Amino acid sequence: GIPGRVSLRLFEEWVYPIASPALAASIGKGDASLLLKYPLIHDSDASGWRAWFAAMNIDYRPRAQDRRFEDYNLVLDAAASGLGIALARPPLAGQQVASGRLAIVDDRTVLNPVSYWMDRPEGKMRPAAADLAGRIAHAAGTDGAALKNFLGS
Repeated sequence: GIPGRVSLRLFEEWVYPIASPALAASIGKGDASLLLKYPLIHDSDASGWRAWFAAMNIDYRPRAQDRRFEDYNLVLDAAASGLGIALARPPLAGQQVASGRLAIVDDRTVLNPVSYWMDRPEGKMRPAAADLAGRIAHAAGTDGAALKNFLGS
Protein backbone atom coordinates (compact mmCIF):
# COMPACT_ATOMS: atom_id res chain seq x y z
CA GLY A 1 0.00 0.00 0.00
CA ILE A 2 0.84 3.66 0.10
CA PRO A 3 2.65 4.86 3.23
CA GLY A 4 0.28 6.74 5.53
CA ARG A 5 -2.83 5.37 3.77
CA VAL A 6 -5.21 2.47 4.36
CA SER A 7 -6.91 1.01 1.29
CA LEU A 8 -9.67 -1.51 0.69
CA ARG A 9 -10.51 -3.01 -2.71
CA LEU A 10 -14.27 -2.87 -3.12
CA PHE A 11 -14.70 -4.83 -6.35
CA GLU A 12 -13.29 -5.60 -9.76
CA GLU A 13 -15.07 -5.67 -13.08
CA TRP A 14 -14.93 -7.88 -16.14
CA VAL A 15 -15.10 -5.91 -19.39
CA TYR A 16 -16.24 -6.82 -22.91
CA PRO A 17 -16.65 -4.93 -26.22
CA ILE A 18 -19.93 -3.15 -27.01
CA ALA A 19 -21.19 -0.94 -29.82
CA SER A 20 -24.42 0.35 -31.33
CA PRO A 21 -26.64 -2.54 -32.40
CA ALA A 22 -26.10 -1.72 -36.09
CA LEU A 23 -22.30 -1.59 -35.77
CA ALA A 24 -22.21 -4.76 -33.64
CA ALA A 25 -24.25 -6.61 -36.27
CA SER A 26 -21.94 -5.47 -39.08
CA ILE A 27 -18.80 -6.57 -37.19
CA GLY A 28 -20.01 -10.06 -36.35
CA LYS A 29 -18.46 -12.29 -33.70
CA GLY A 30 -15.41 -14.49 -33.58
CA ASP A 31 -12.18 -12.88 -34.76
CA ALA A 32 -11.01 -10.33 -32.18
CA SER A 33 -8.67 -8.70 -34.71
CA LEU A 34 -11.74 -7.50 -36.65
CA LEU A 35 -12.32 -4.94 -33.89
CA LEU A 36 -9.10 -3.17 -34.91
CA LYS A 37 -10.74 -2.14 -38.20
CA TYR A 38 -12.93 0.27 -36.20
CA PRO A 39 -12.24 3.18 -33.86
CA LEU A 40 -11.97 2.01 -30.28
CA ILE A 41 -13.53 4.30 -27.69
CA HIS A 42 -12.15 4.63 -24.19
CA ASP A 43 -11.94 7.00 -21.27
CA SER A 44 -8.69 8.58 -20.15
CA ASP A 45 -7.16 5.13 -19.55
CA ALA A 46 -6.82 2.64 -22.41
CA SER A 47 -5.51 -0.14 -20.13
CA GLY A 48 -8.82 -2.01 -20.41
CA TRP A 49 -8.40 -2.31 -24.17
CA ARG A 50 -4.76 -3.36 -23.77
CA ALA A 51 -5.83 -6.08 -21.31
CA TRP A 52 -8.71 -7.28 -23.51
CA PHE A 53 -6.56 -7.55 -26.63
CA ALA A 54 -3.66 -9.11 -24.67
CA ALA A 55 -6.04 -11.87 -23.56
CA MET A 56 -6.75 -12.44 -27.29
CA ASN A 57 -2.97 -12.56 -28.02
CA ILE A 58 -3.10 -9.24 -29.88
CA ASP A 59 -0.80 -6.32 -29.12
CA TYR A 60 -2.82 -3.10 -28.88
CA ARG A 61 -1.54 0.45 -28.67
CA PRO A 62 -3.91 3.44 -28.90
CA ARG A 63 -4.13 4.76 -32.46
CA ALA A 64 -5.00 8.12 -33.99
CA GLN A 65 -8.41 6.81 -35.12
CA ASP A 66 -9.37 5.79 -31.58
CA ARG A 67 -11.52 8.15 -29.56
CA ARG A 68 -10.86 9.21 -25.99
CA PHE A 69 -13.33 10.86 -23.63
CA GLU A 70 -12.74 11.97 -20.06
CA ASP A 71 -16.16 10.80 -18.88
CA TYR A 72 -17.39 7.21 -19.20
CA ASN A 73 -20.95 8.38 -19.90
CA LEU A 74 -19.60 10.09 -23.03
CA VAL A 75 -17.86 6.82 -23.97
CA LEU A 76 -21.23 5.06 -23.81
CA ASP A 77 -22.99 7.82 -25.76
CA ALA A 78 -20.31 7.73 -28.47
CA ALA A 79 -20.62 3.95 -28.79
CA ALA A 80 -24.44 4.13 -28.91
CA SER A 81 -24.14 6.75 -31.66
CA GLY A 82 -22.07 4.36 -33.80
CA LEU A 83 -18.74 6.19 -33.46
CA GLY A 84 -16.84 3.00 -32.62
CA ILE A 85 -16.47 0.17 -30.12
CA ALA A 86 -16.25 0.68 -26.36
CA LEU A 87 -15.58 -1.66 -23.46
CA ALA A 88 -18.58 -2.35 -21.26
CA ARG A 89 -17.96 -1.79 -17.58
CA PRO A 90 -20.96 -3.78 -16.31
CA PRO A 91 -21.84 -1.70 -13.25
CA LEU A 92 -22.10 1.33 -15.53
CA ALA A 93 -23.10 -0.06 -18.93
CA GLY A 94 -25.20 -3.10 -18.01
CA GLN A 95 -28.57 -1.36 -18.20
CA GLN A 96 -27.80 0.16 -21.61
CA VAL A 97 -26.89 -3.28 -22.94
CA ALA A 98 -30.03 -4.79 -21.37
CA SER A 99 -32.22 -2.06 -22.91
CA GLY A 100 -30.78 -2.62 -26.40
CA ARG A 101 -29.20 0.84 -26.69
CA LEU A 102 -25.83 -0.93 -26.88
CA ALA A 103 -25.05 -4.45 -28.11
CA ILE A 104 -22.34 -6.93 -27.18
CA VAL A 105 -19.73 -7.23 -29.92
CA ASP A 106 -17.77 -10.09 -28.33
CA ASP A 107 -18.84 -12.22 -25.35
CA ARG A 108 -15.29 -12.80 -24.10
CA THR A 109 -14.67 -10.93 -20.86
CA VAL A 110 -11.38 -9.81 -19.35
CA LEU A 111 -10.60 -8.53 -15.89
CA ASN A 112 -10.23 -4.76 -16.07
CA PRO A 113 -6.83 -3.78 -14.66
CA VAL A 114 -8.58 -0.82 -13.01
CA SER A 115 -10.60 -1.76 -9.92
CA TYR A 116 -12.61 0.15 -7.34
CA TRP A 117 -11.00 1.07 -4.02
CA MET A 118 -11.83 2.95 -0.86
CA ASP A 119 -8.91 4.83 0.65
CA ARG A 120 -8.30 6.83 3.82
CA PRO A 121 -5.44 8.29 5.85
CA GLU A 122 -4.07 6.19 8.72
CA GLY A 123 -5.46 6.94 12.16
CA LYS A 124 -8.81 6.80 13.87
CA MET A 125 -11.79 7.45 11.64
CA ARG A 126 -14.59 9.80 12.65
CA PRO A 127 -17.77 7.84 13.43
CA ALA A 128 -19.70 9.33 10.48
CA ALA A 129 -16.87 8.45 8.08
CA ALA A 130 -16.64 4.92 9.48
CA ASP A 131 -20.42 4.52 9.10
CA LEU A 132 -20.31 5.68 5.47
CA ALA A 133 -17.32 3.43 4.72
CA GLY A 134 -19.21 0.50 6.23
CA ARG A 135 -22.30 1.16 4.11
CA ILE A 136 -20.23 1.47 0.92
CA ALA A 137 -18.28 -1.72 1.69
CA HIS A 138 -21.50 -3.59 2.50
CA ALA A 139 -23.09 -2.49 -0.80
CA ALA A 140 -19.96 -3.69 -2.63
CA GLY A 141 -20.13 -7.07 -0.87
CA THR A 142 -16.77 -6.60 0.84
CA ASP A 143 -15.50 -9.29 3.21
CA GLY A 144 -16.21 -8.47 6.86
CA ALA A 145 -12.63 -9.11 8.02
CA ALA A 146 -11.24 -6.83 5.30
CA LEU A 147 -13.69 -4.09 6.29
CA LYS A 148 -12.78 -4.46 9.96
CA ASN A 149 -9.11 -4.07 9.04
CA PHE A 150 -9.88 -1.01 6.93
CA LEU A 151 -11.88 0.63 9.71
CA GLY A 152 -9.03 0.01 12.10
CA SER A 153 -11.06 -2.06 14.55
